[in-house]
Amino acid sequence: MNKSFINNNGVNLLHTKNKKTKVESQIEALKQQEQVIISELSSWETKQRKAERLVNYLAEVNRFSTKFLAEAVEKEKNQEQPDNWAWEYLLKNKVEFALKFEPISKTFYELIFQKVASQVSYLKSQLRDCQSQLRHQERLFALISIRRQGRELLTCEYKKSIGCLGVYQCDNCQINYSVVADHNQITEISQ
Repeated sequence: MNKSFINNNGVNLLHTKNKKTKVESQIEALKQQEQVIISELSSWETKQRKAERLVNYLAEVNRFSTKFLAEAVEKEKNQEQPDNWAWEYLLKNKVEFALKFEPISKTFYELIFQKVASQVSYLKSQLRDCQSQLRHQERLFALISIRRQGRELLTCEYKKSIGCLGVYQCDNCQINYSVVADHNQITEISQ
């Protein structure tokens, strides 16, 4: 005997259980995209930490060398019979080091550190957008699931079409989507 269930639109419901809906496919794609962004973000954050360390090391080297050369110049200057040649040589080294080191550290900061920091910032904004879309699609899927079960939803107090998103939800949305969360946990356990 052929038992097929047909809804009002003439769609065979018996075979649609195994097929994914468009929303489920979008959720899956967004989850994959989220994982890719998270792994790339992790890699760039590691690069950012290393670049921050290098910037700090460069600053420390600059402070140390400047202090060392200043002390050497001062020591030579304060001797009873200062050697003008040695004093001039140390002073020349101090000026040359400052002139060479400062542009190098600024170039590193501009070329490497700022690029890495901007890439991390960009990936974080992409991740926020992806997670926002994912929450929206999951909420949409929850609404579809509730309607398929034949239950009525309480209307959102803030008149949002798919309900309140995020942590702060109105009372009606908390009631609506707590039932969905409980139902999803039950179906996951039973599978």
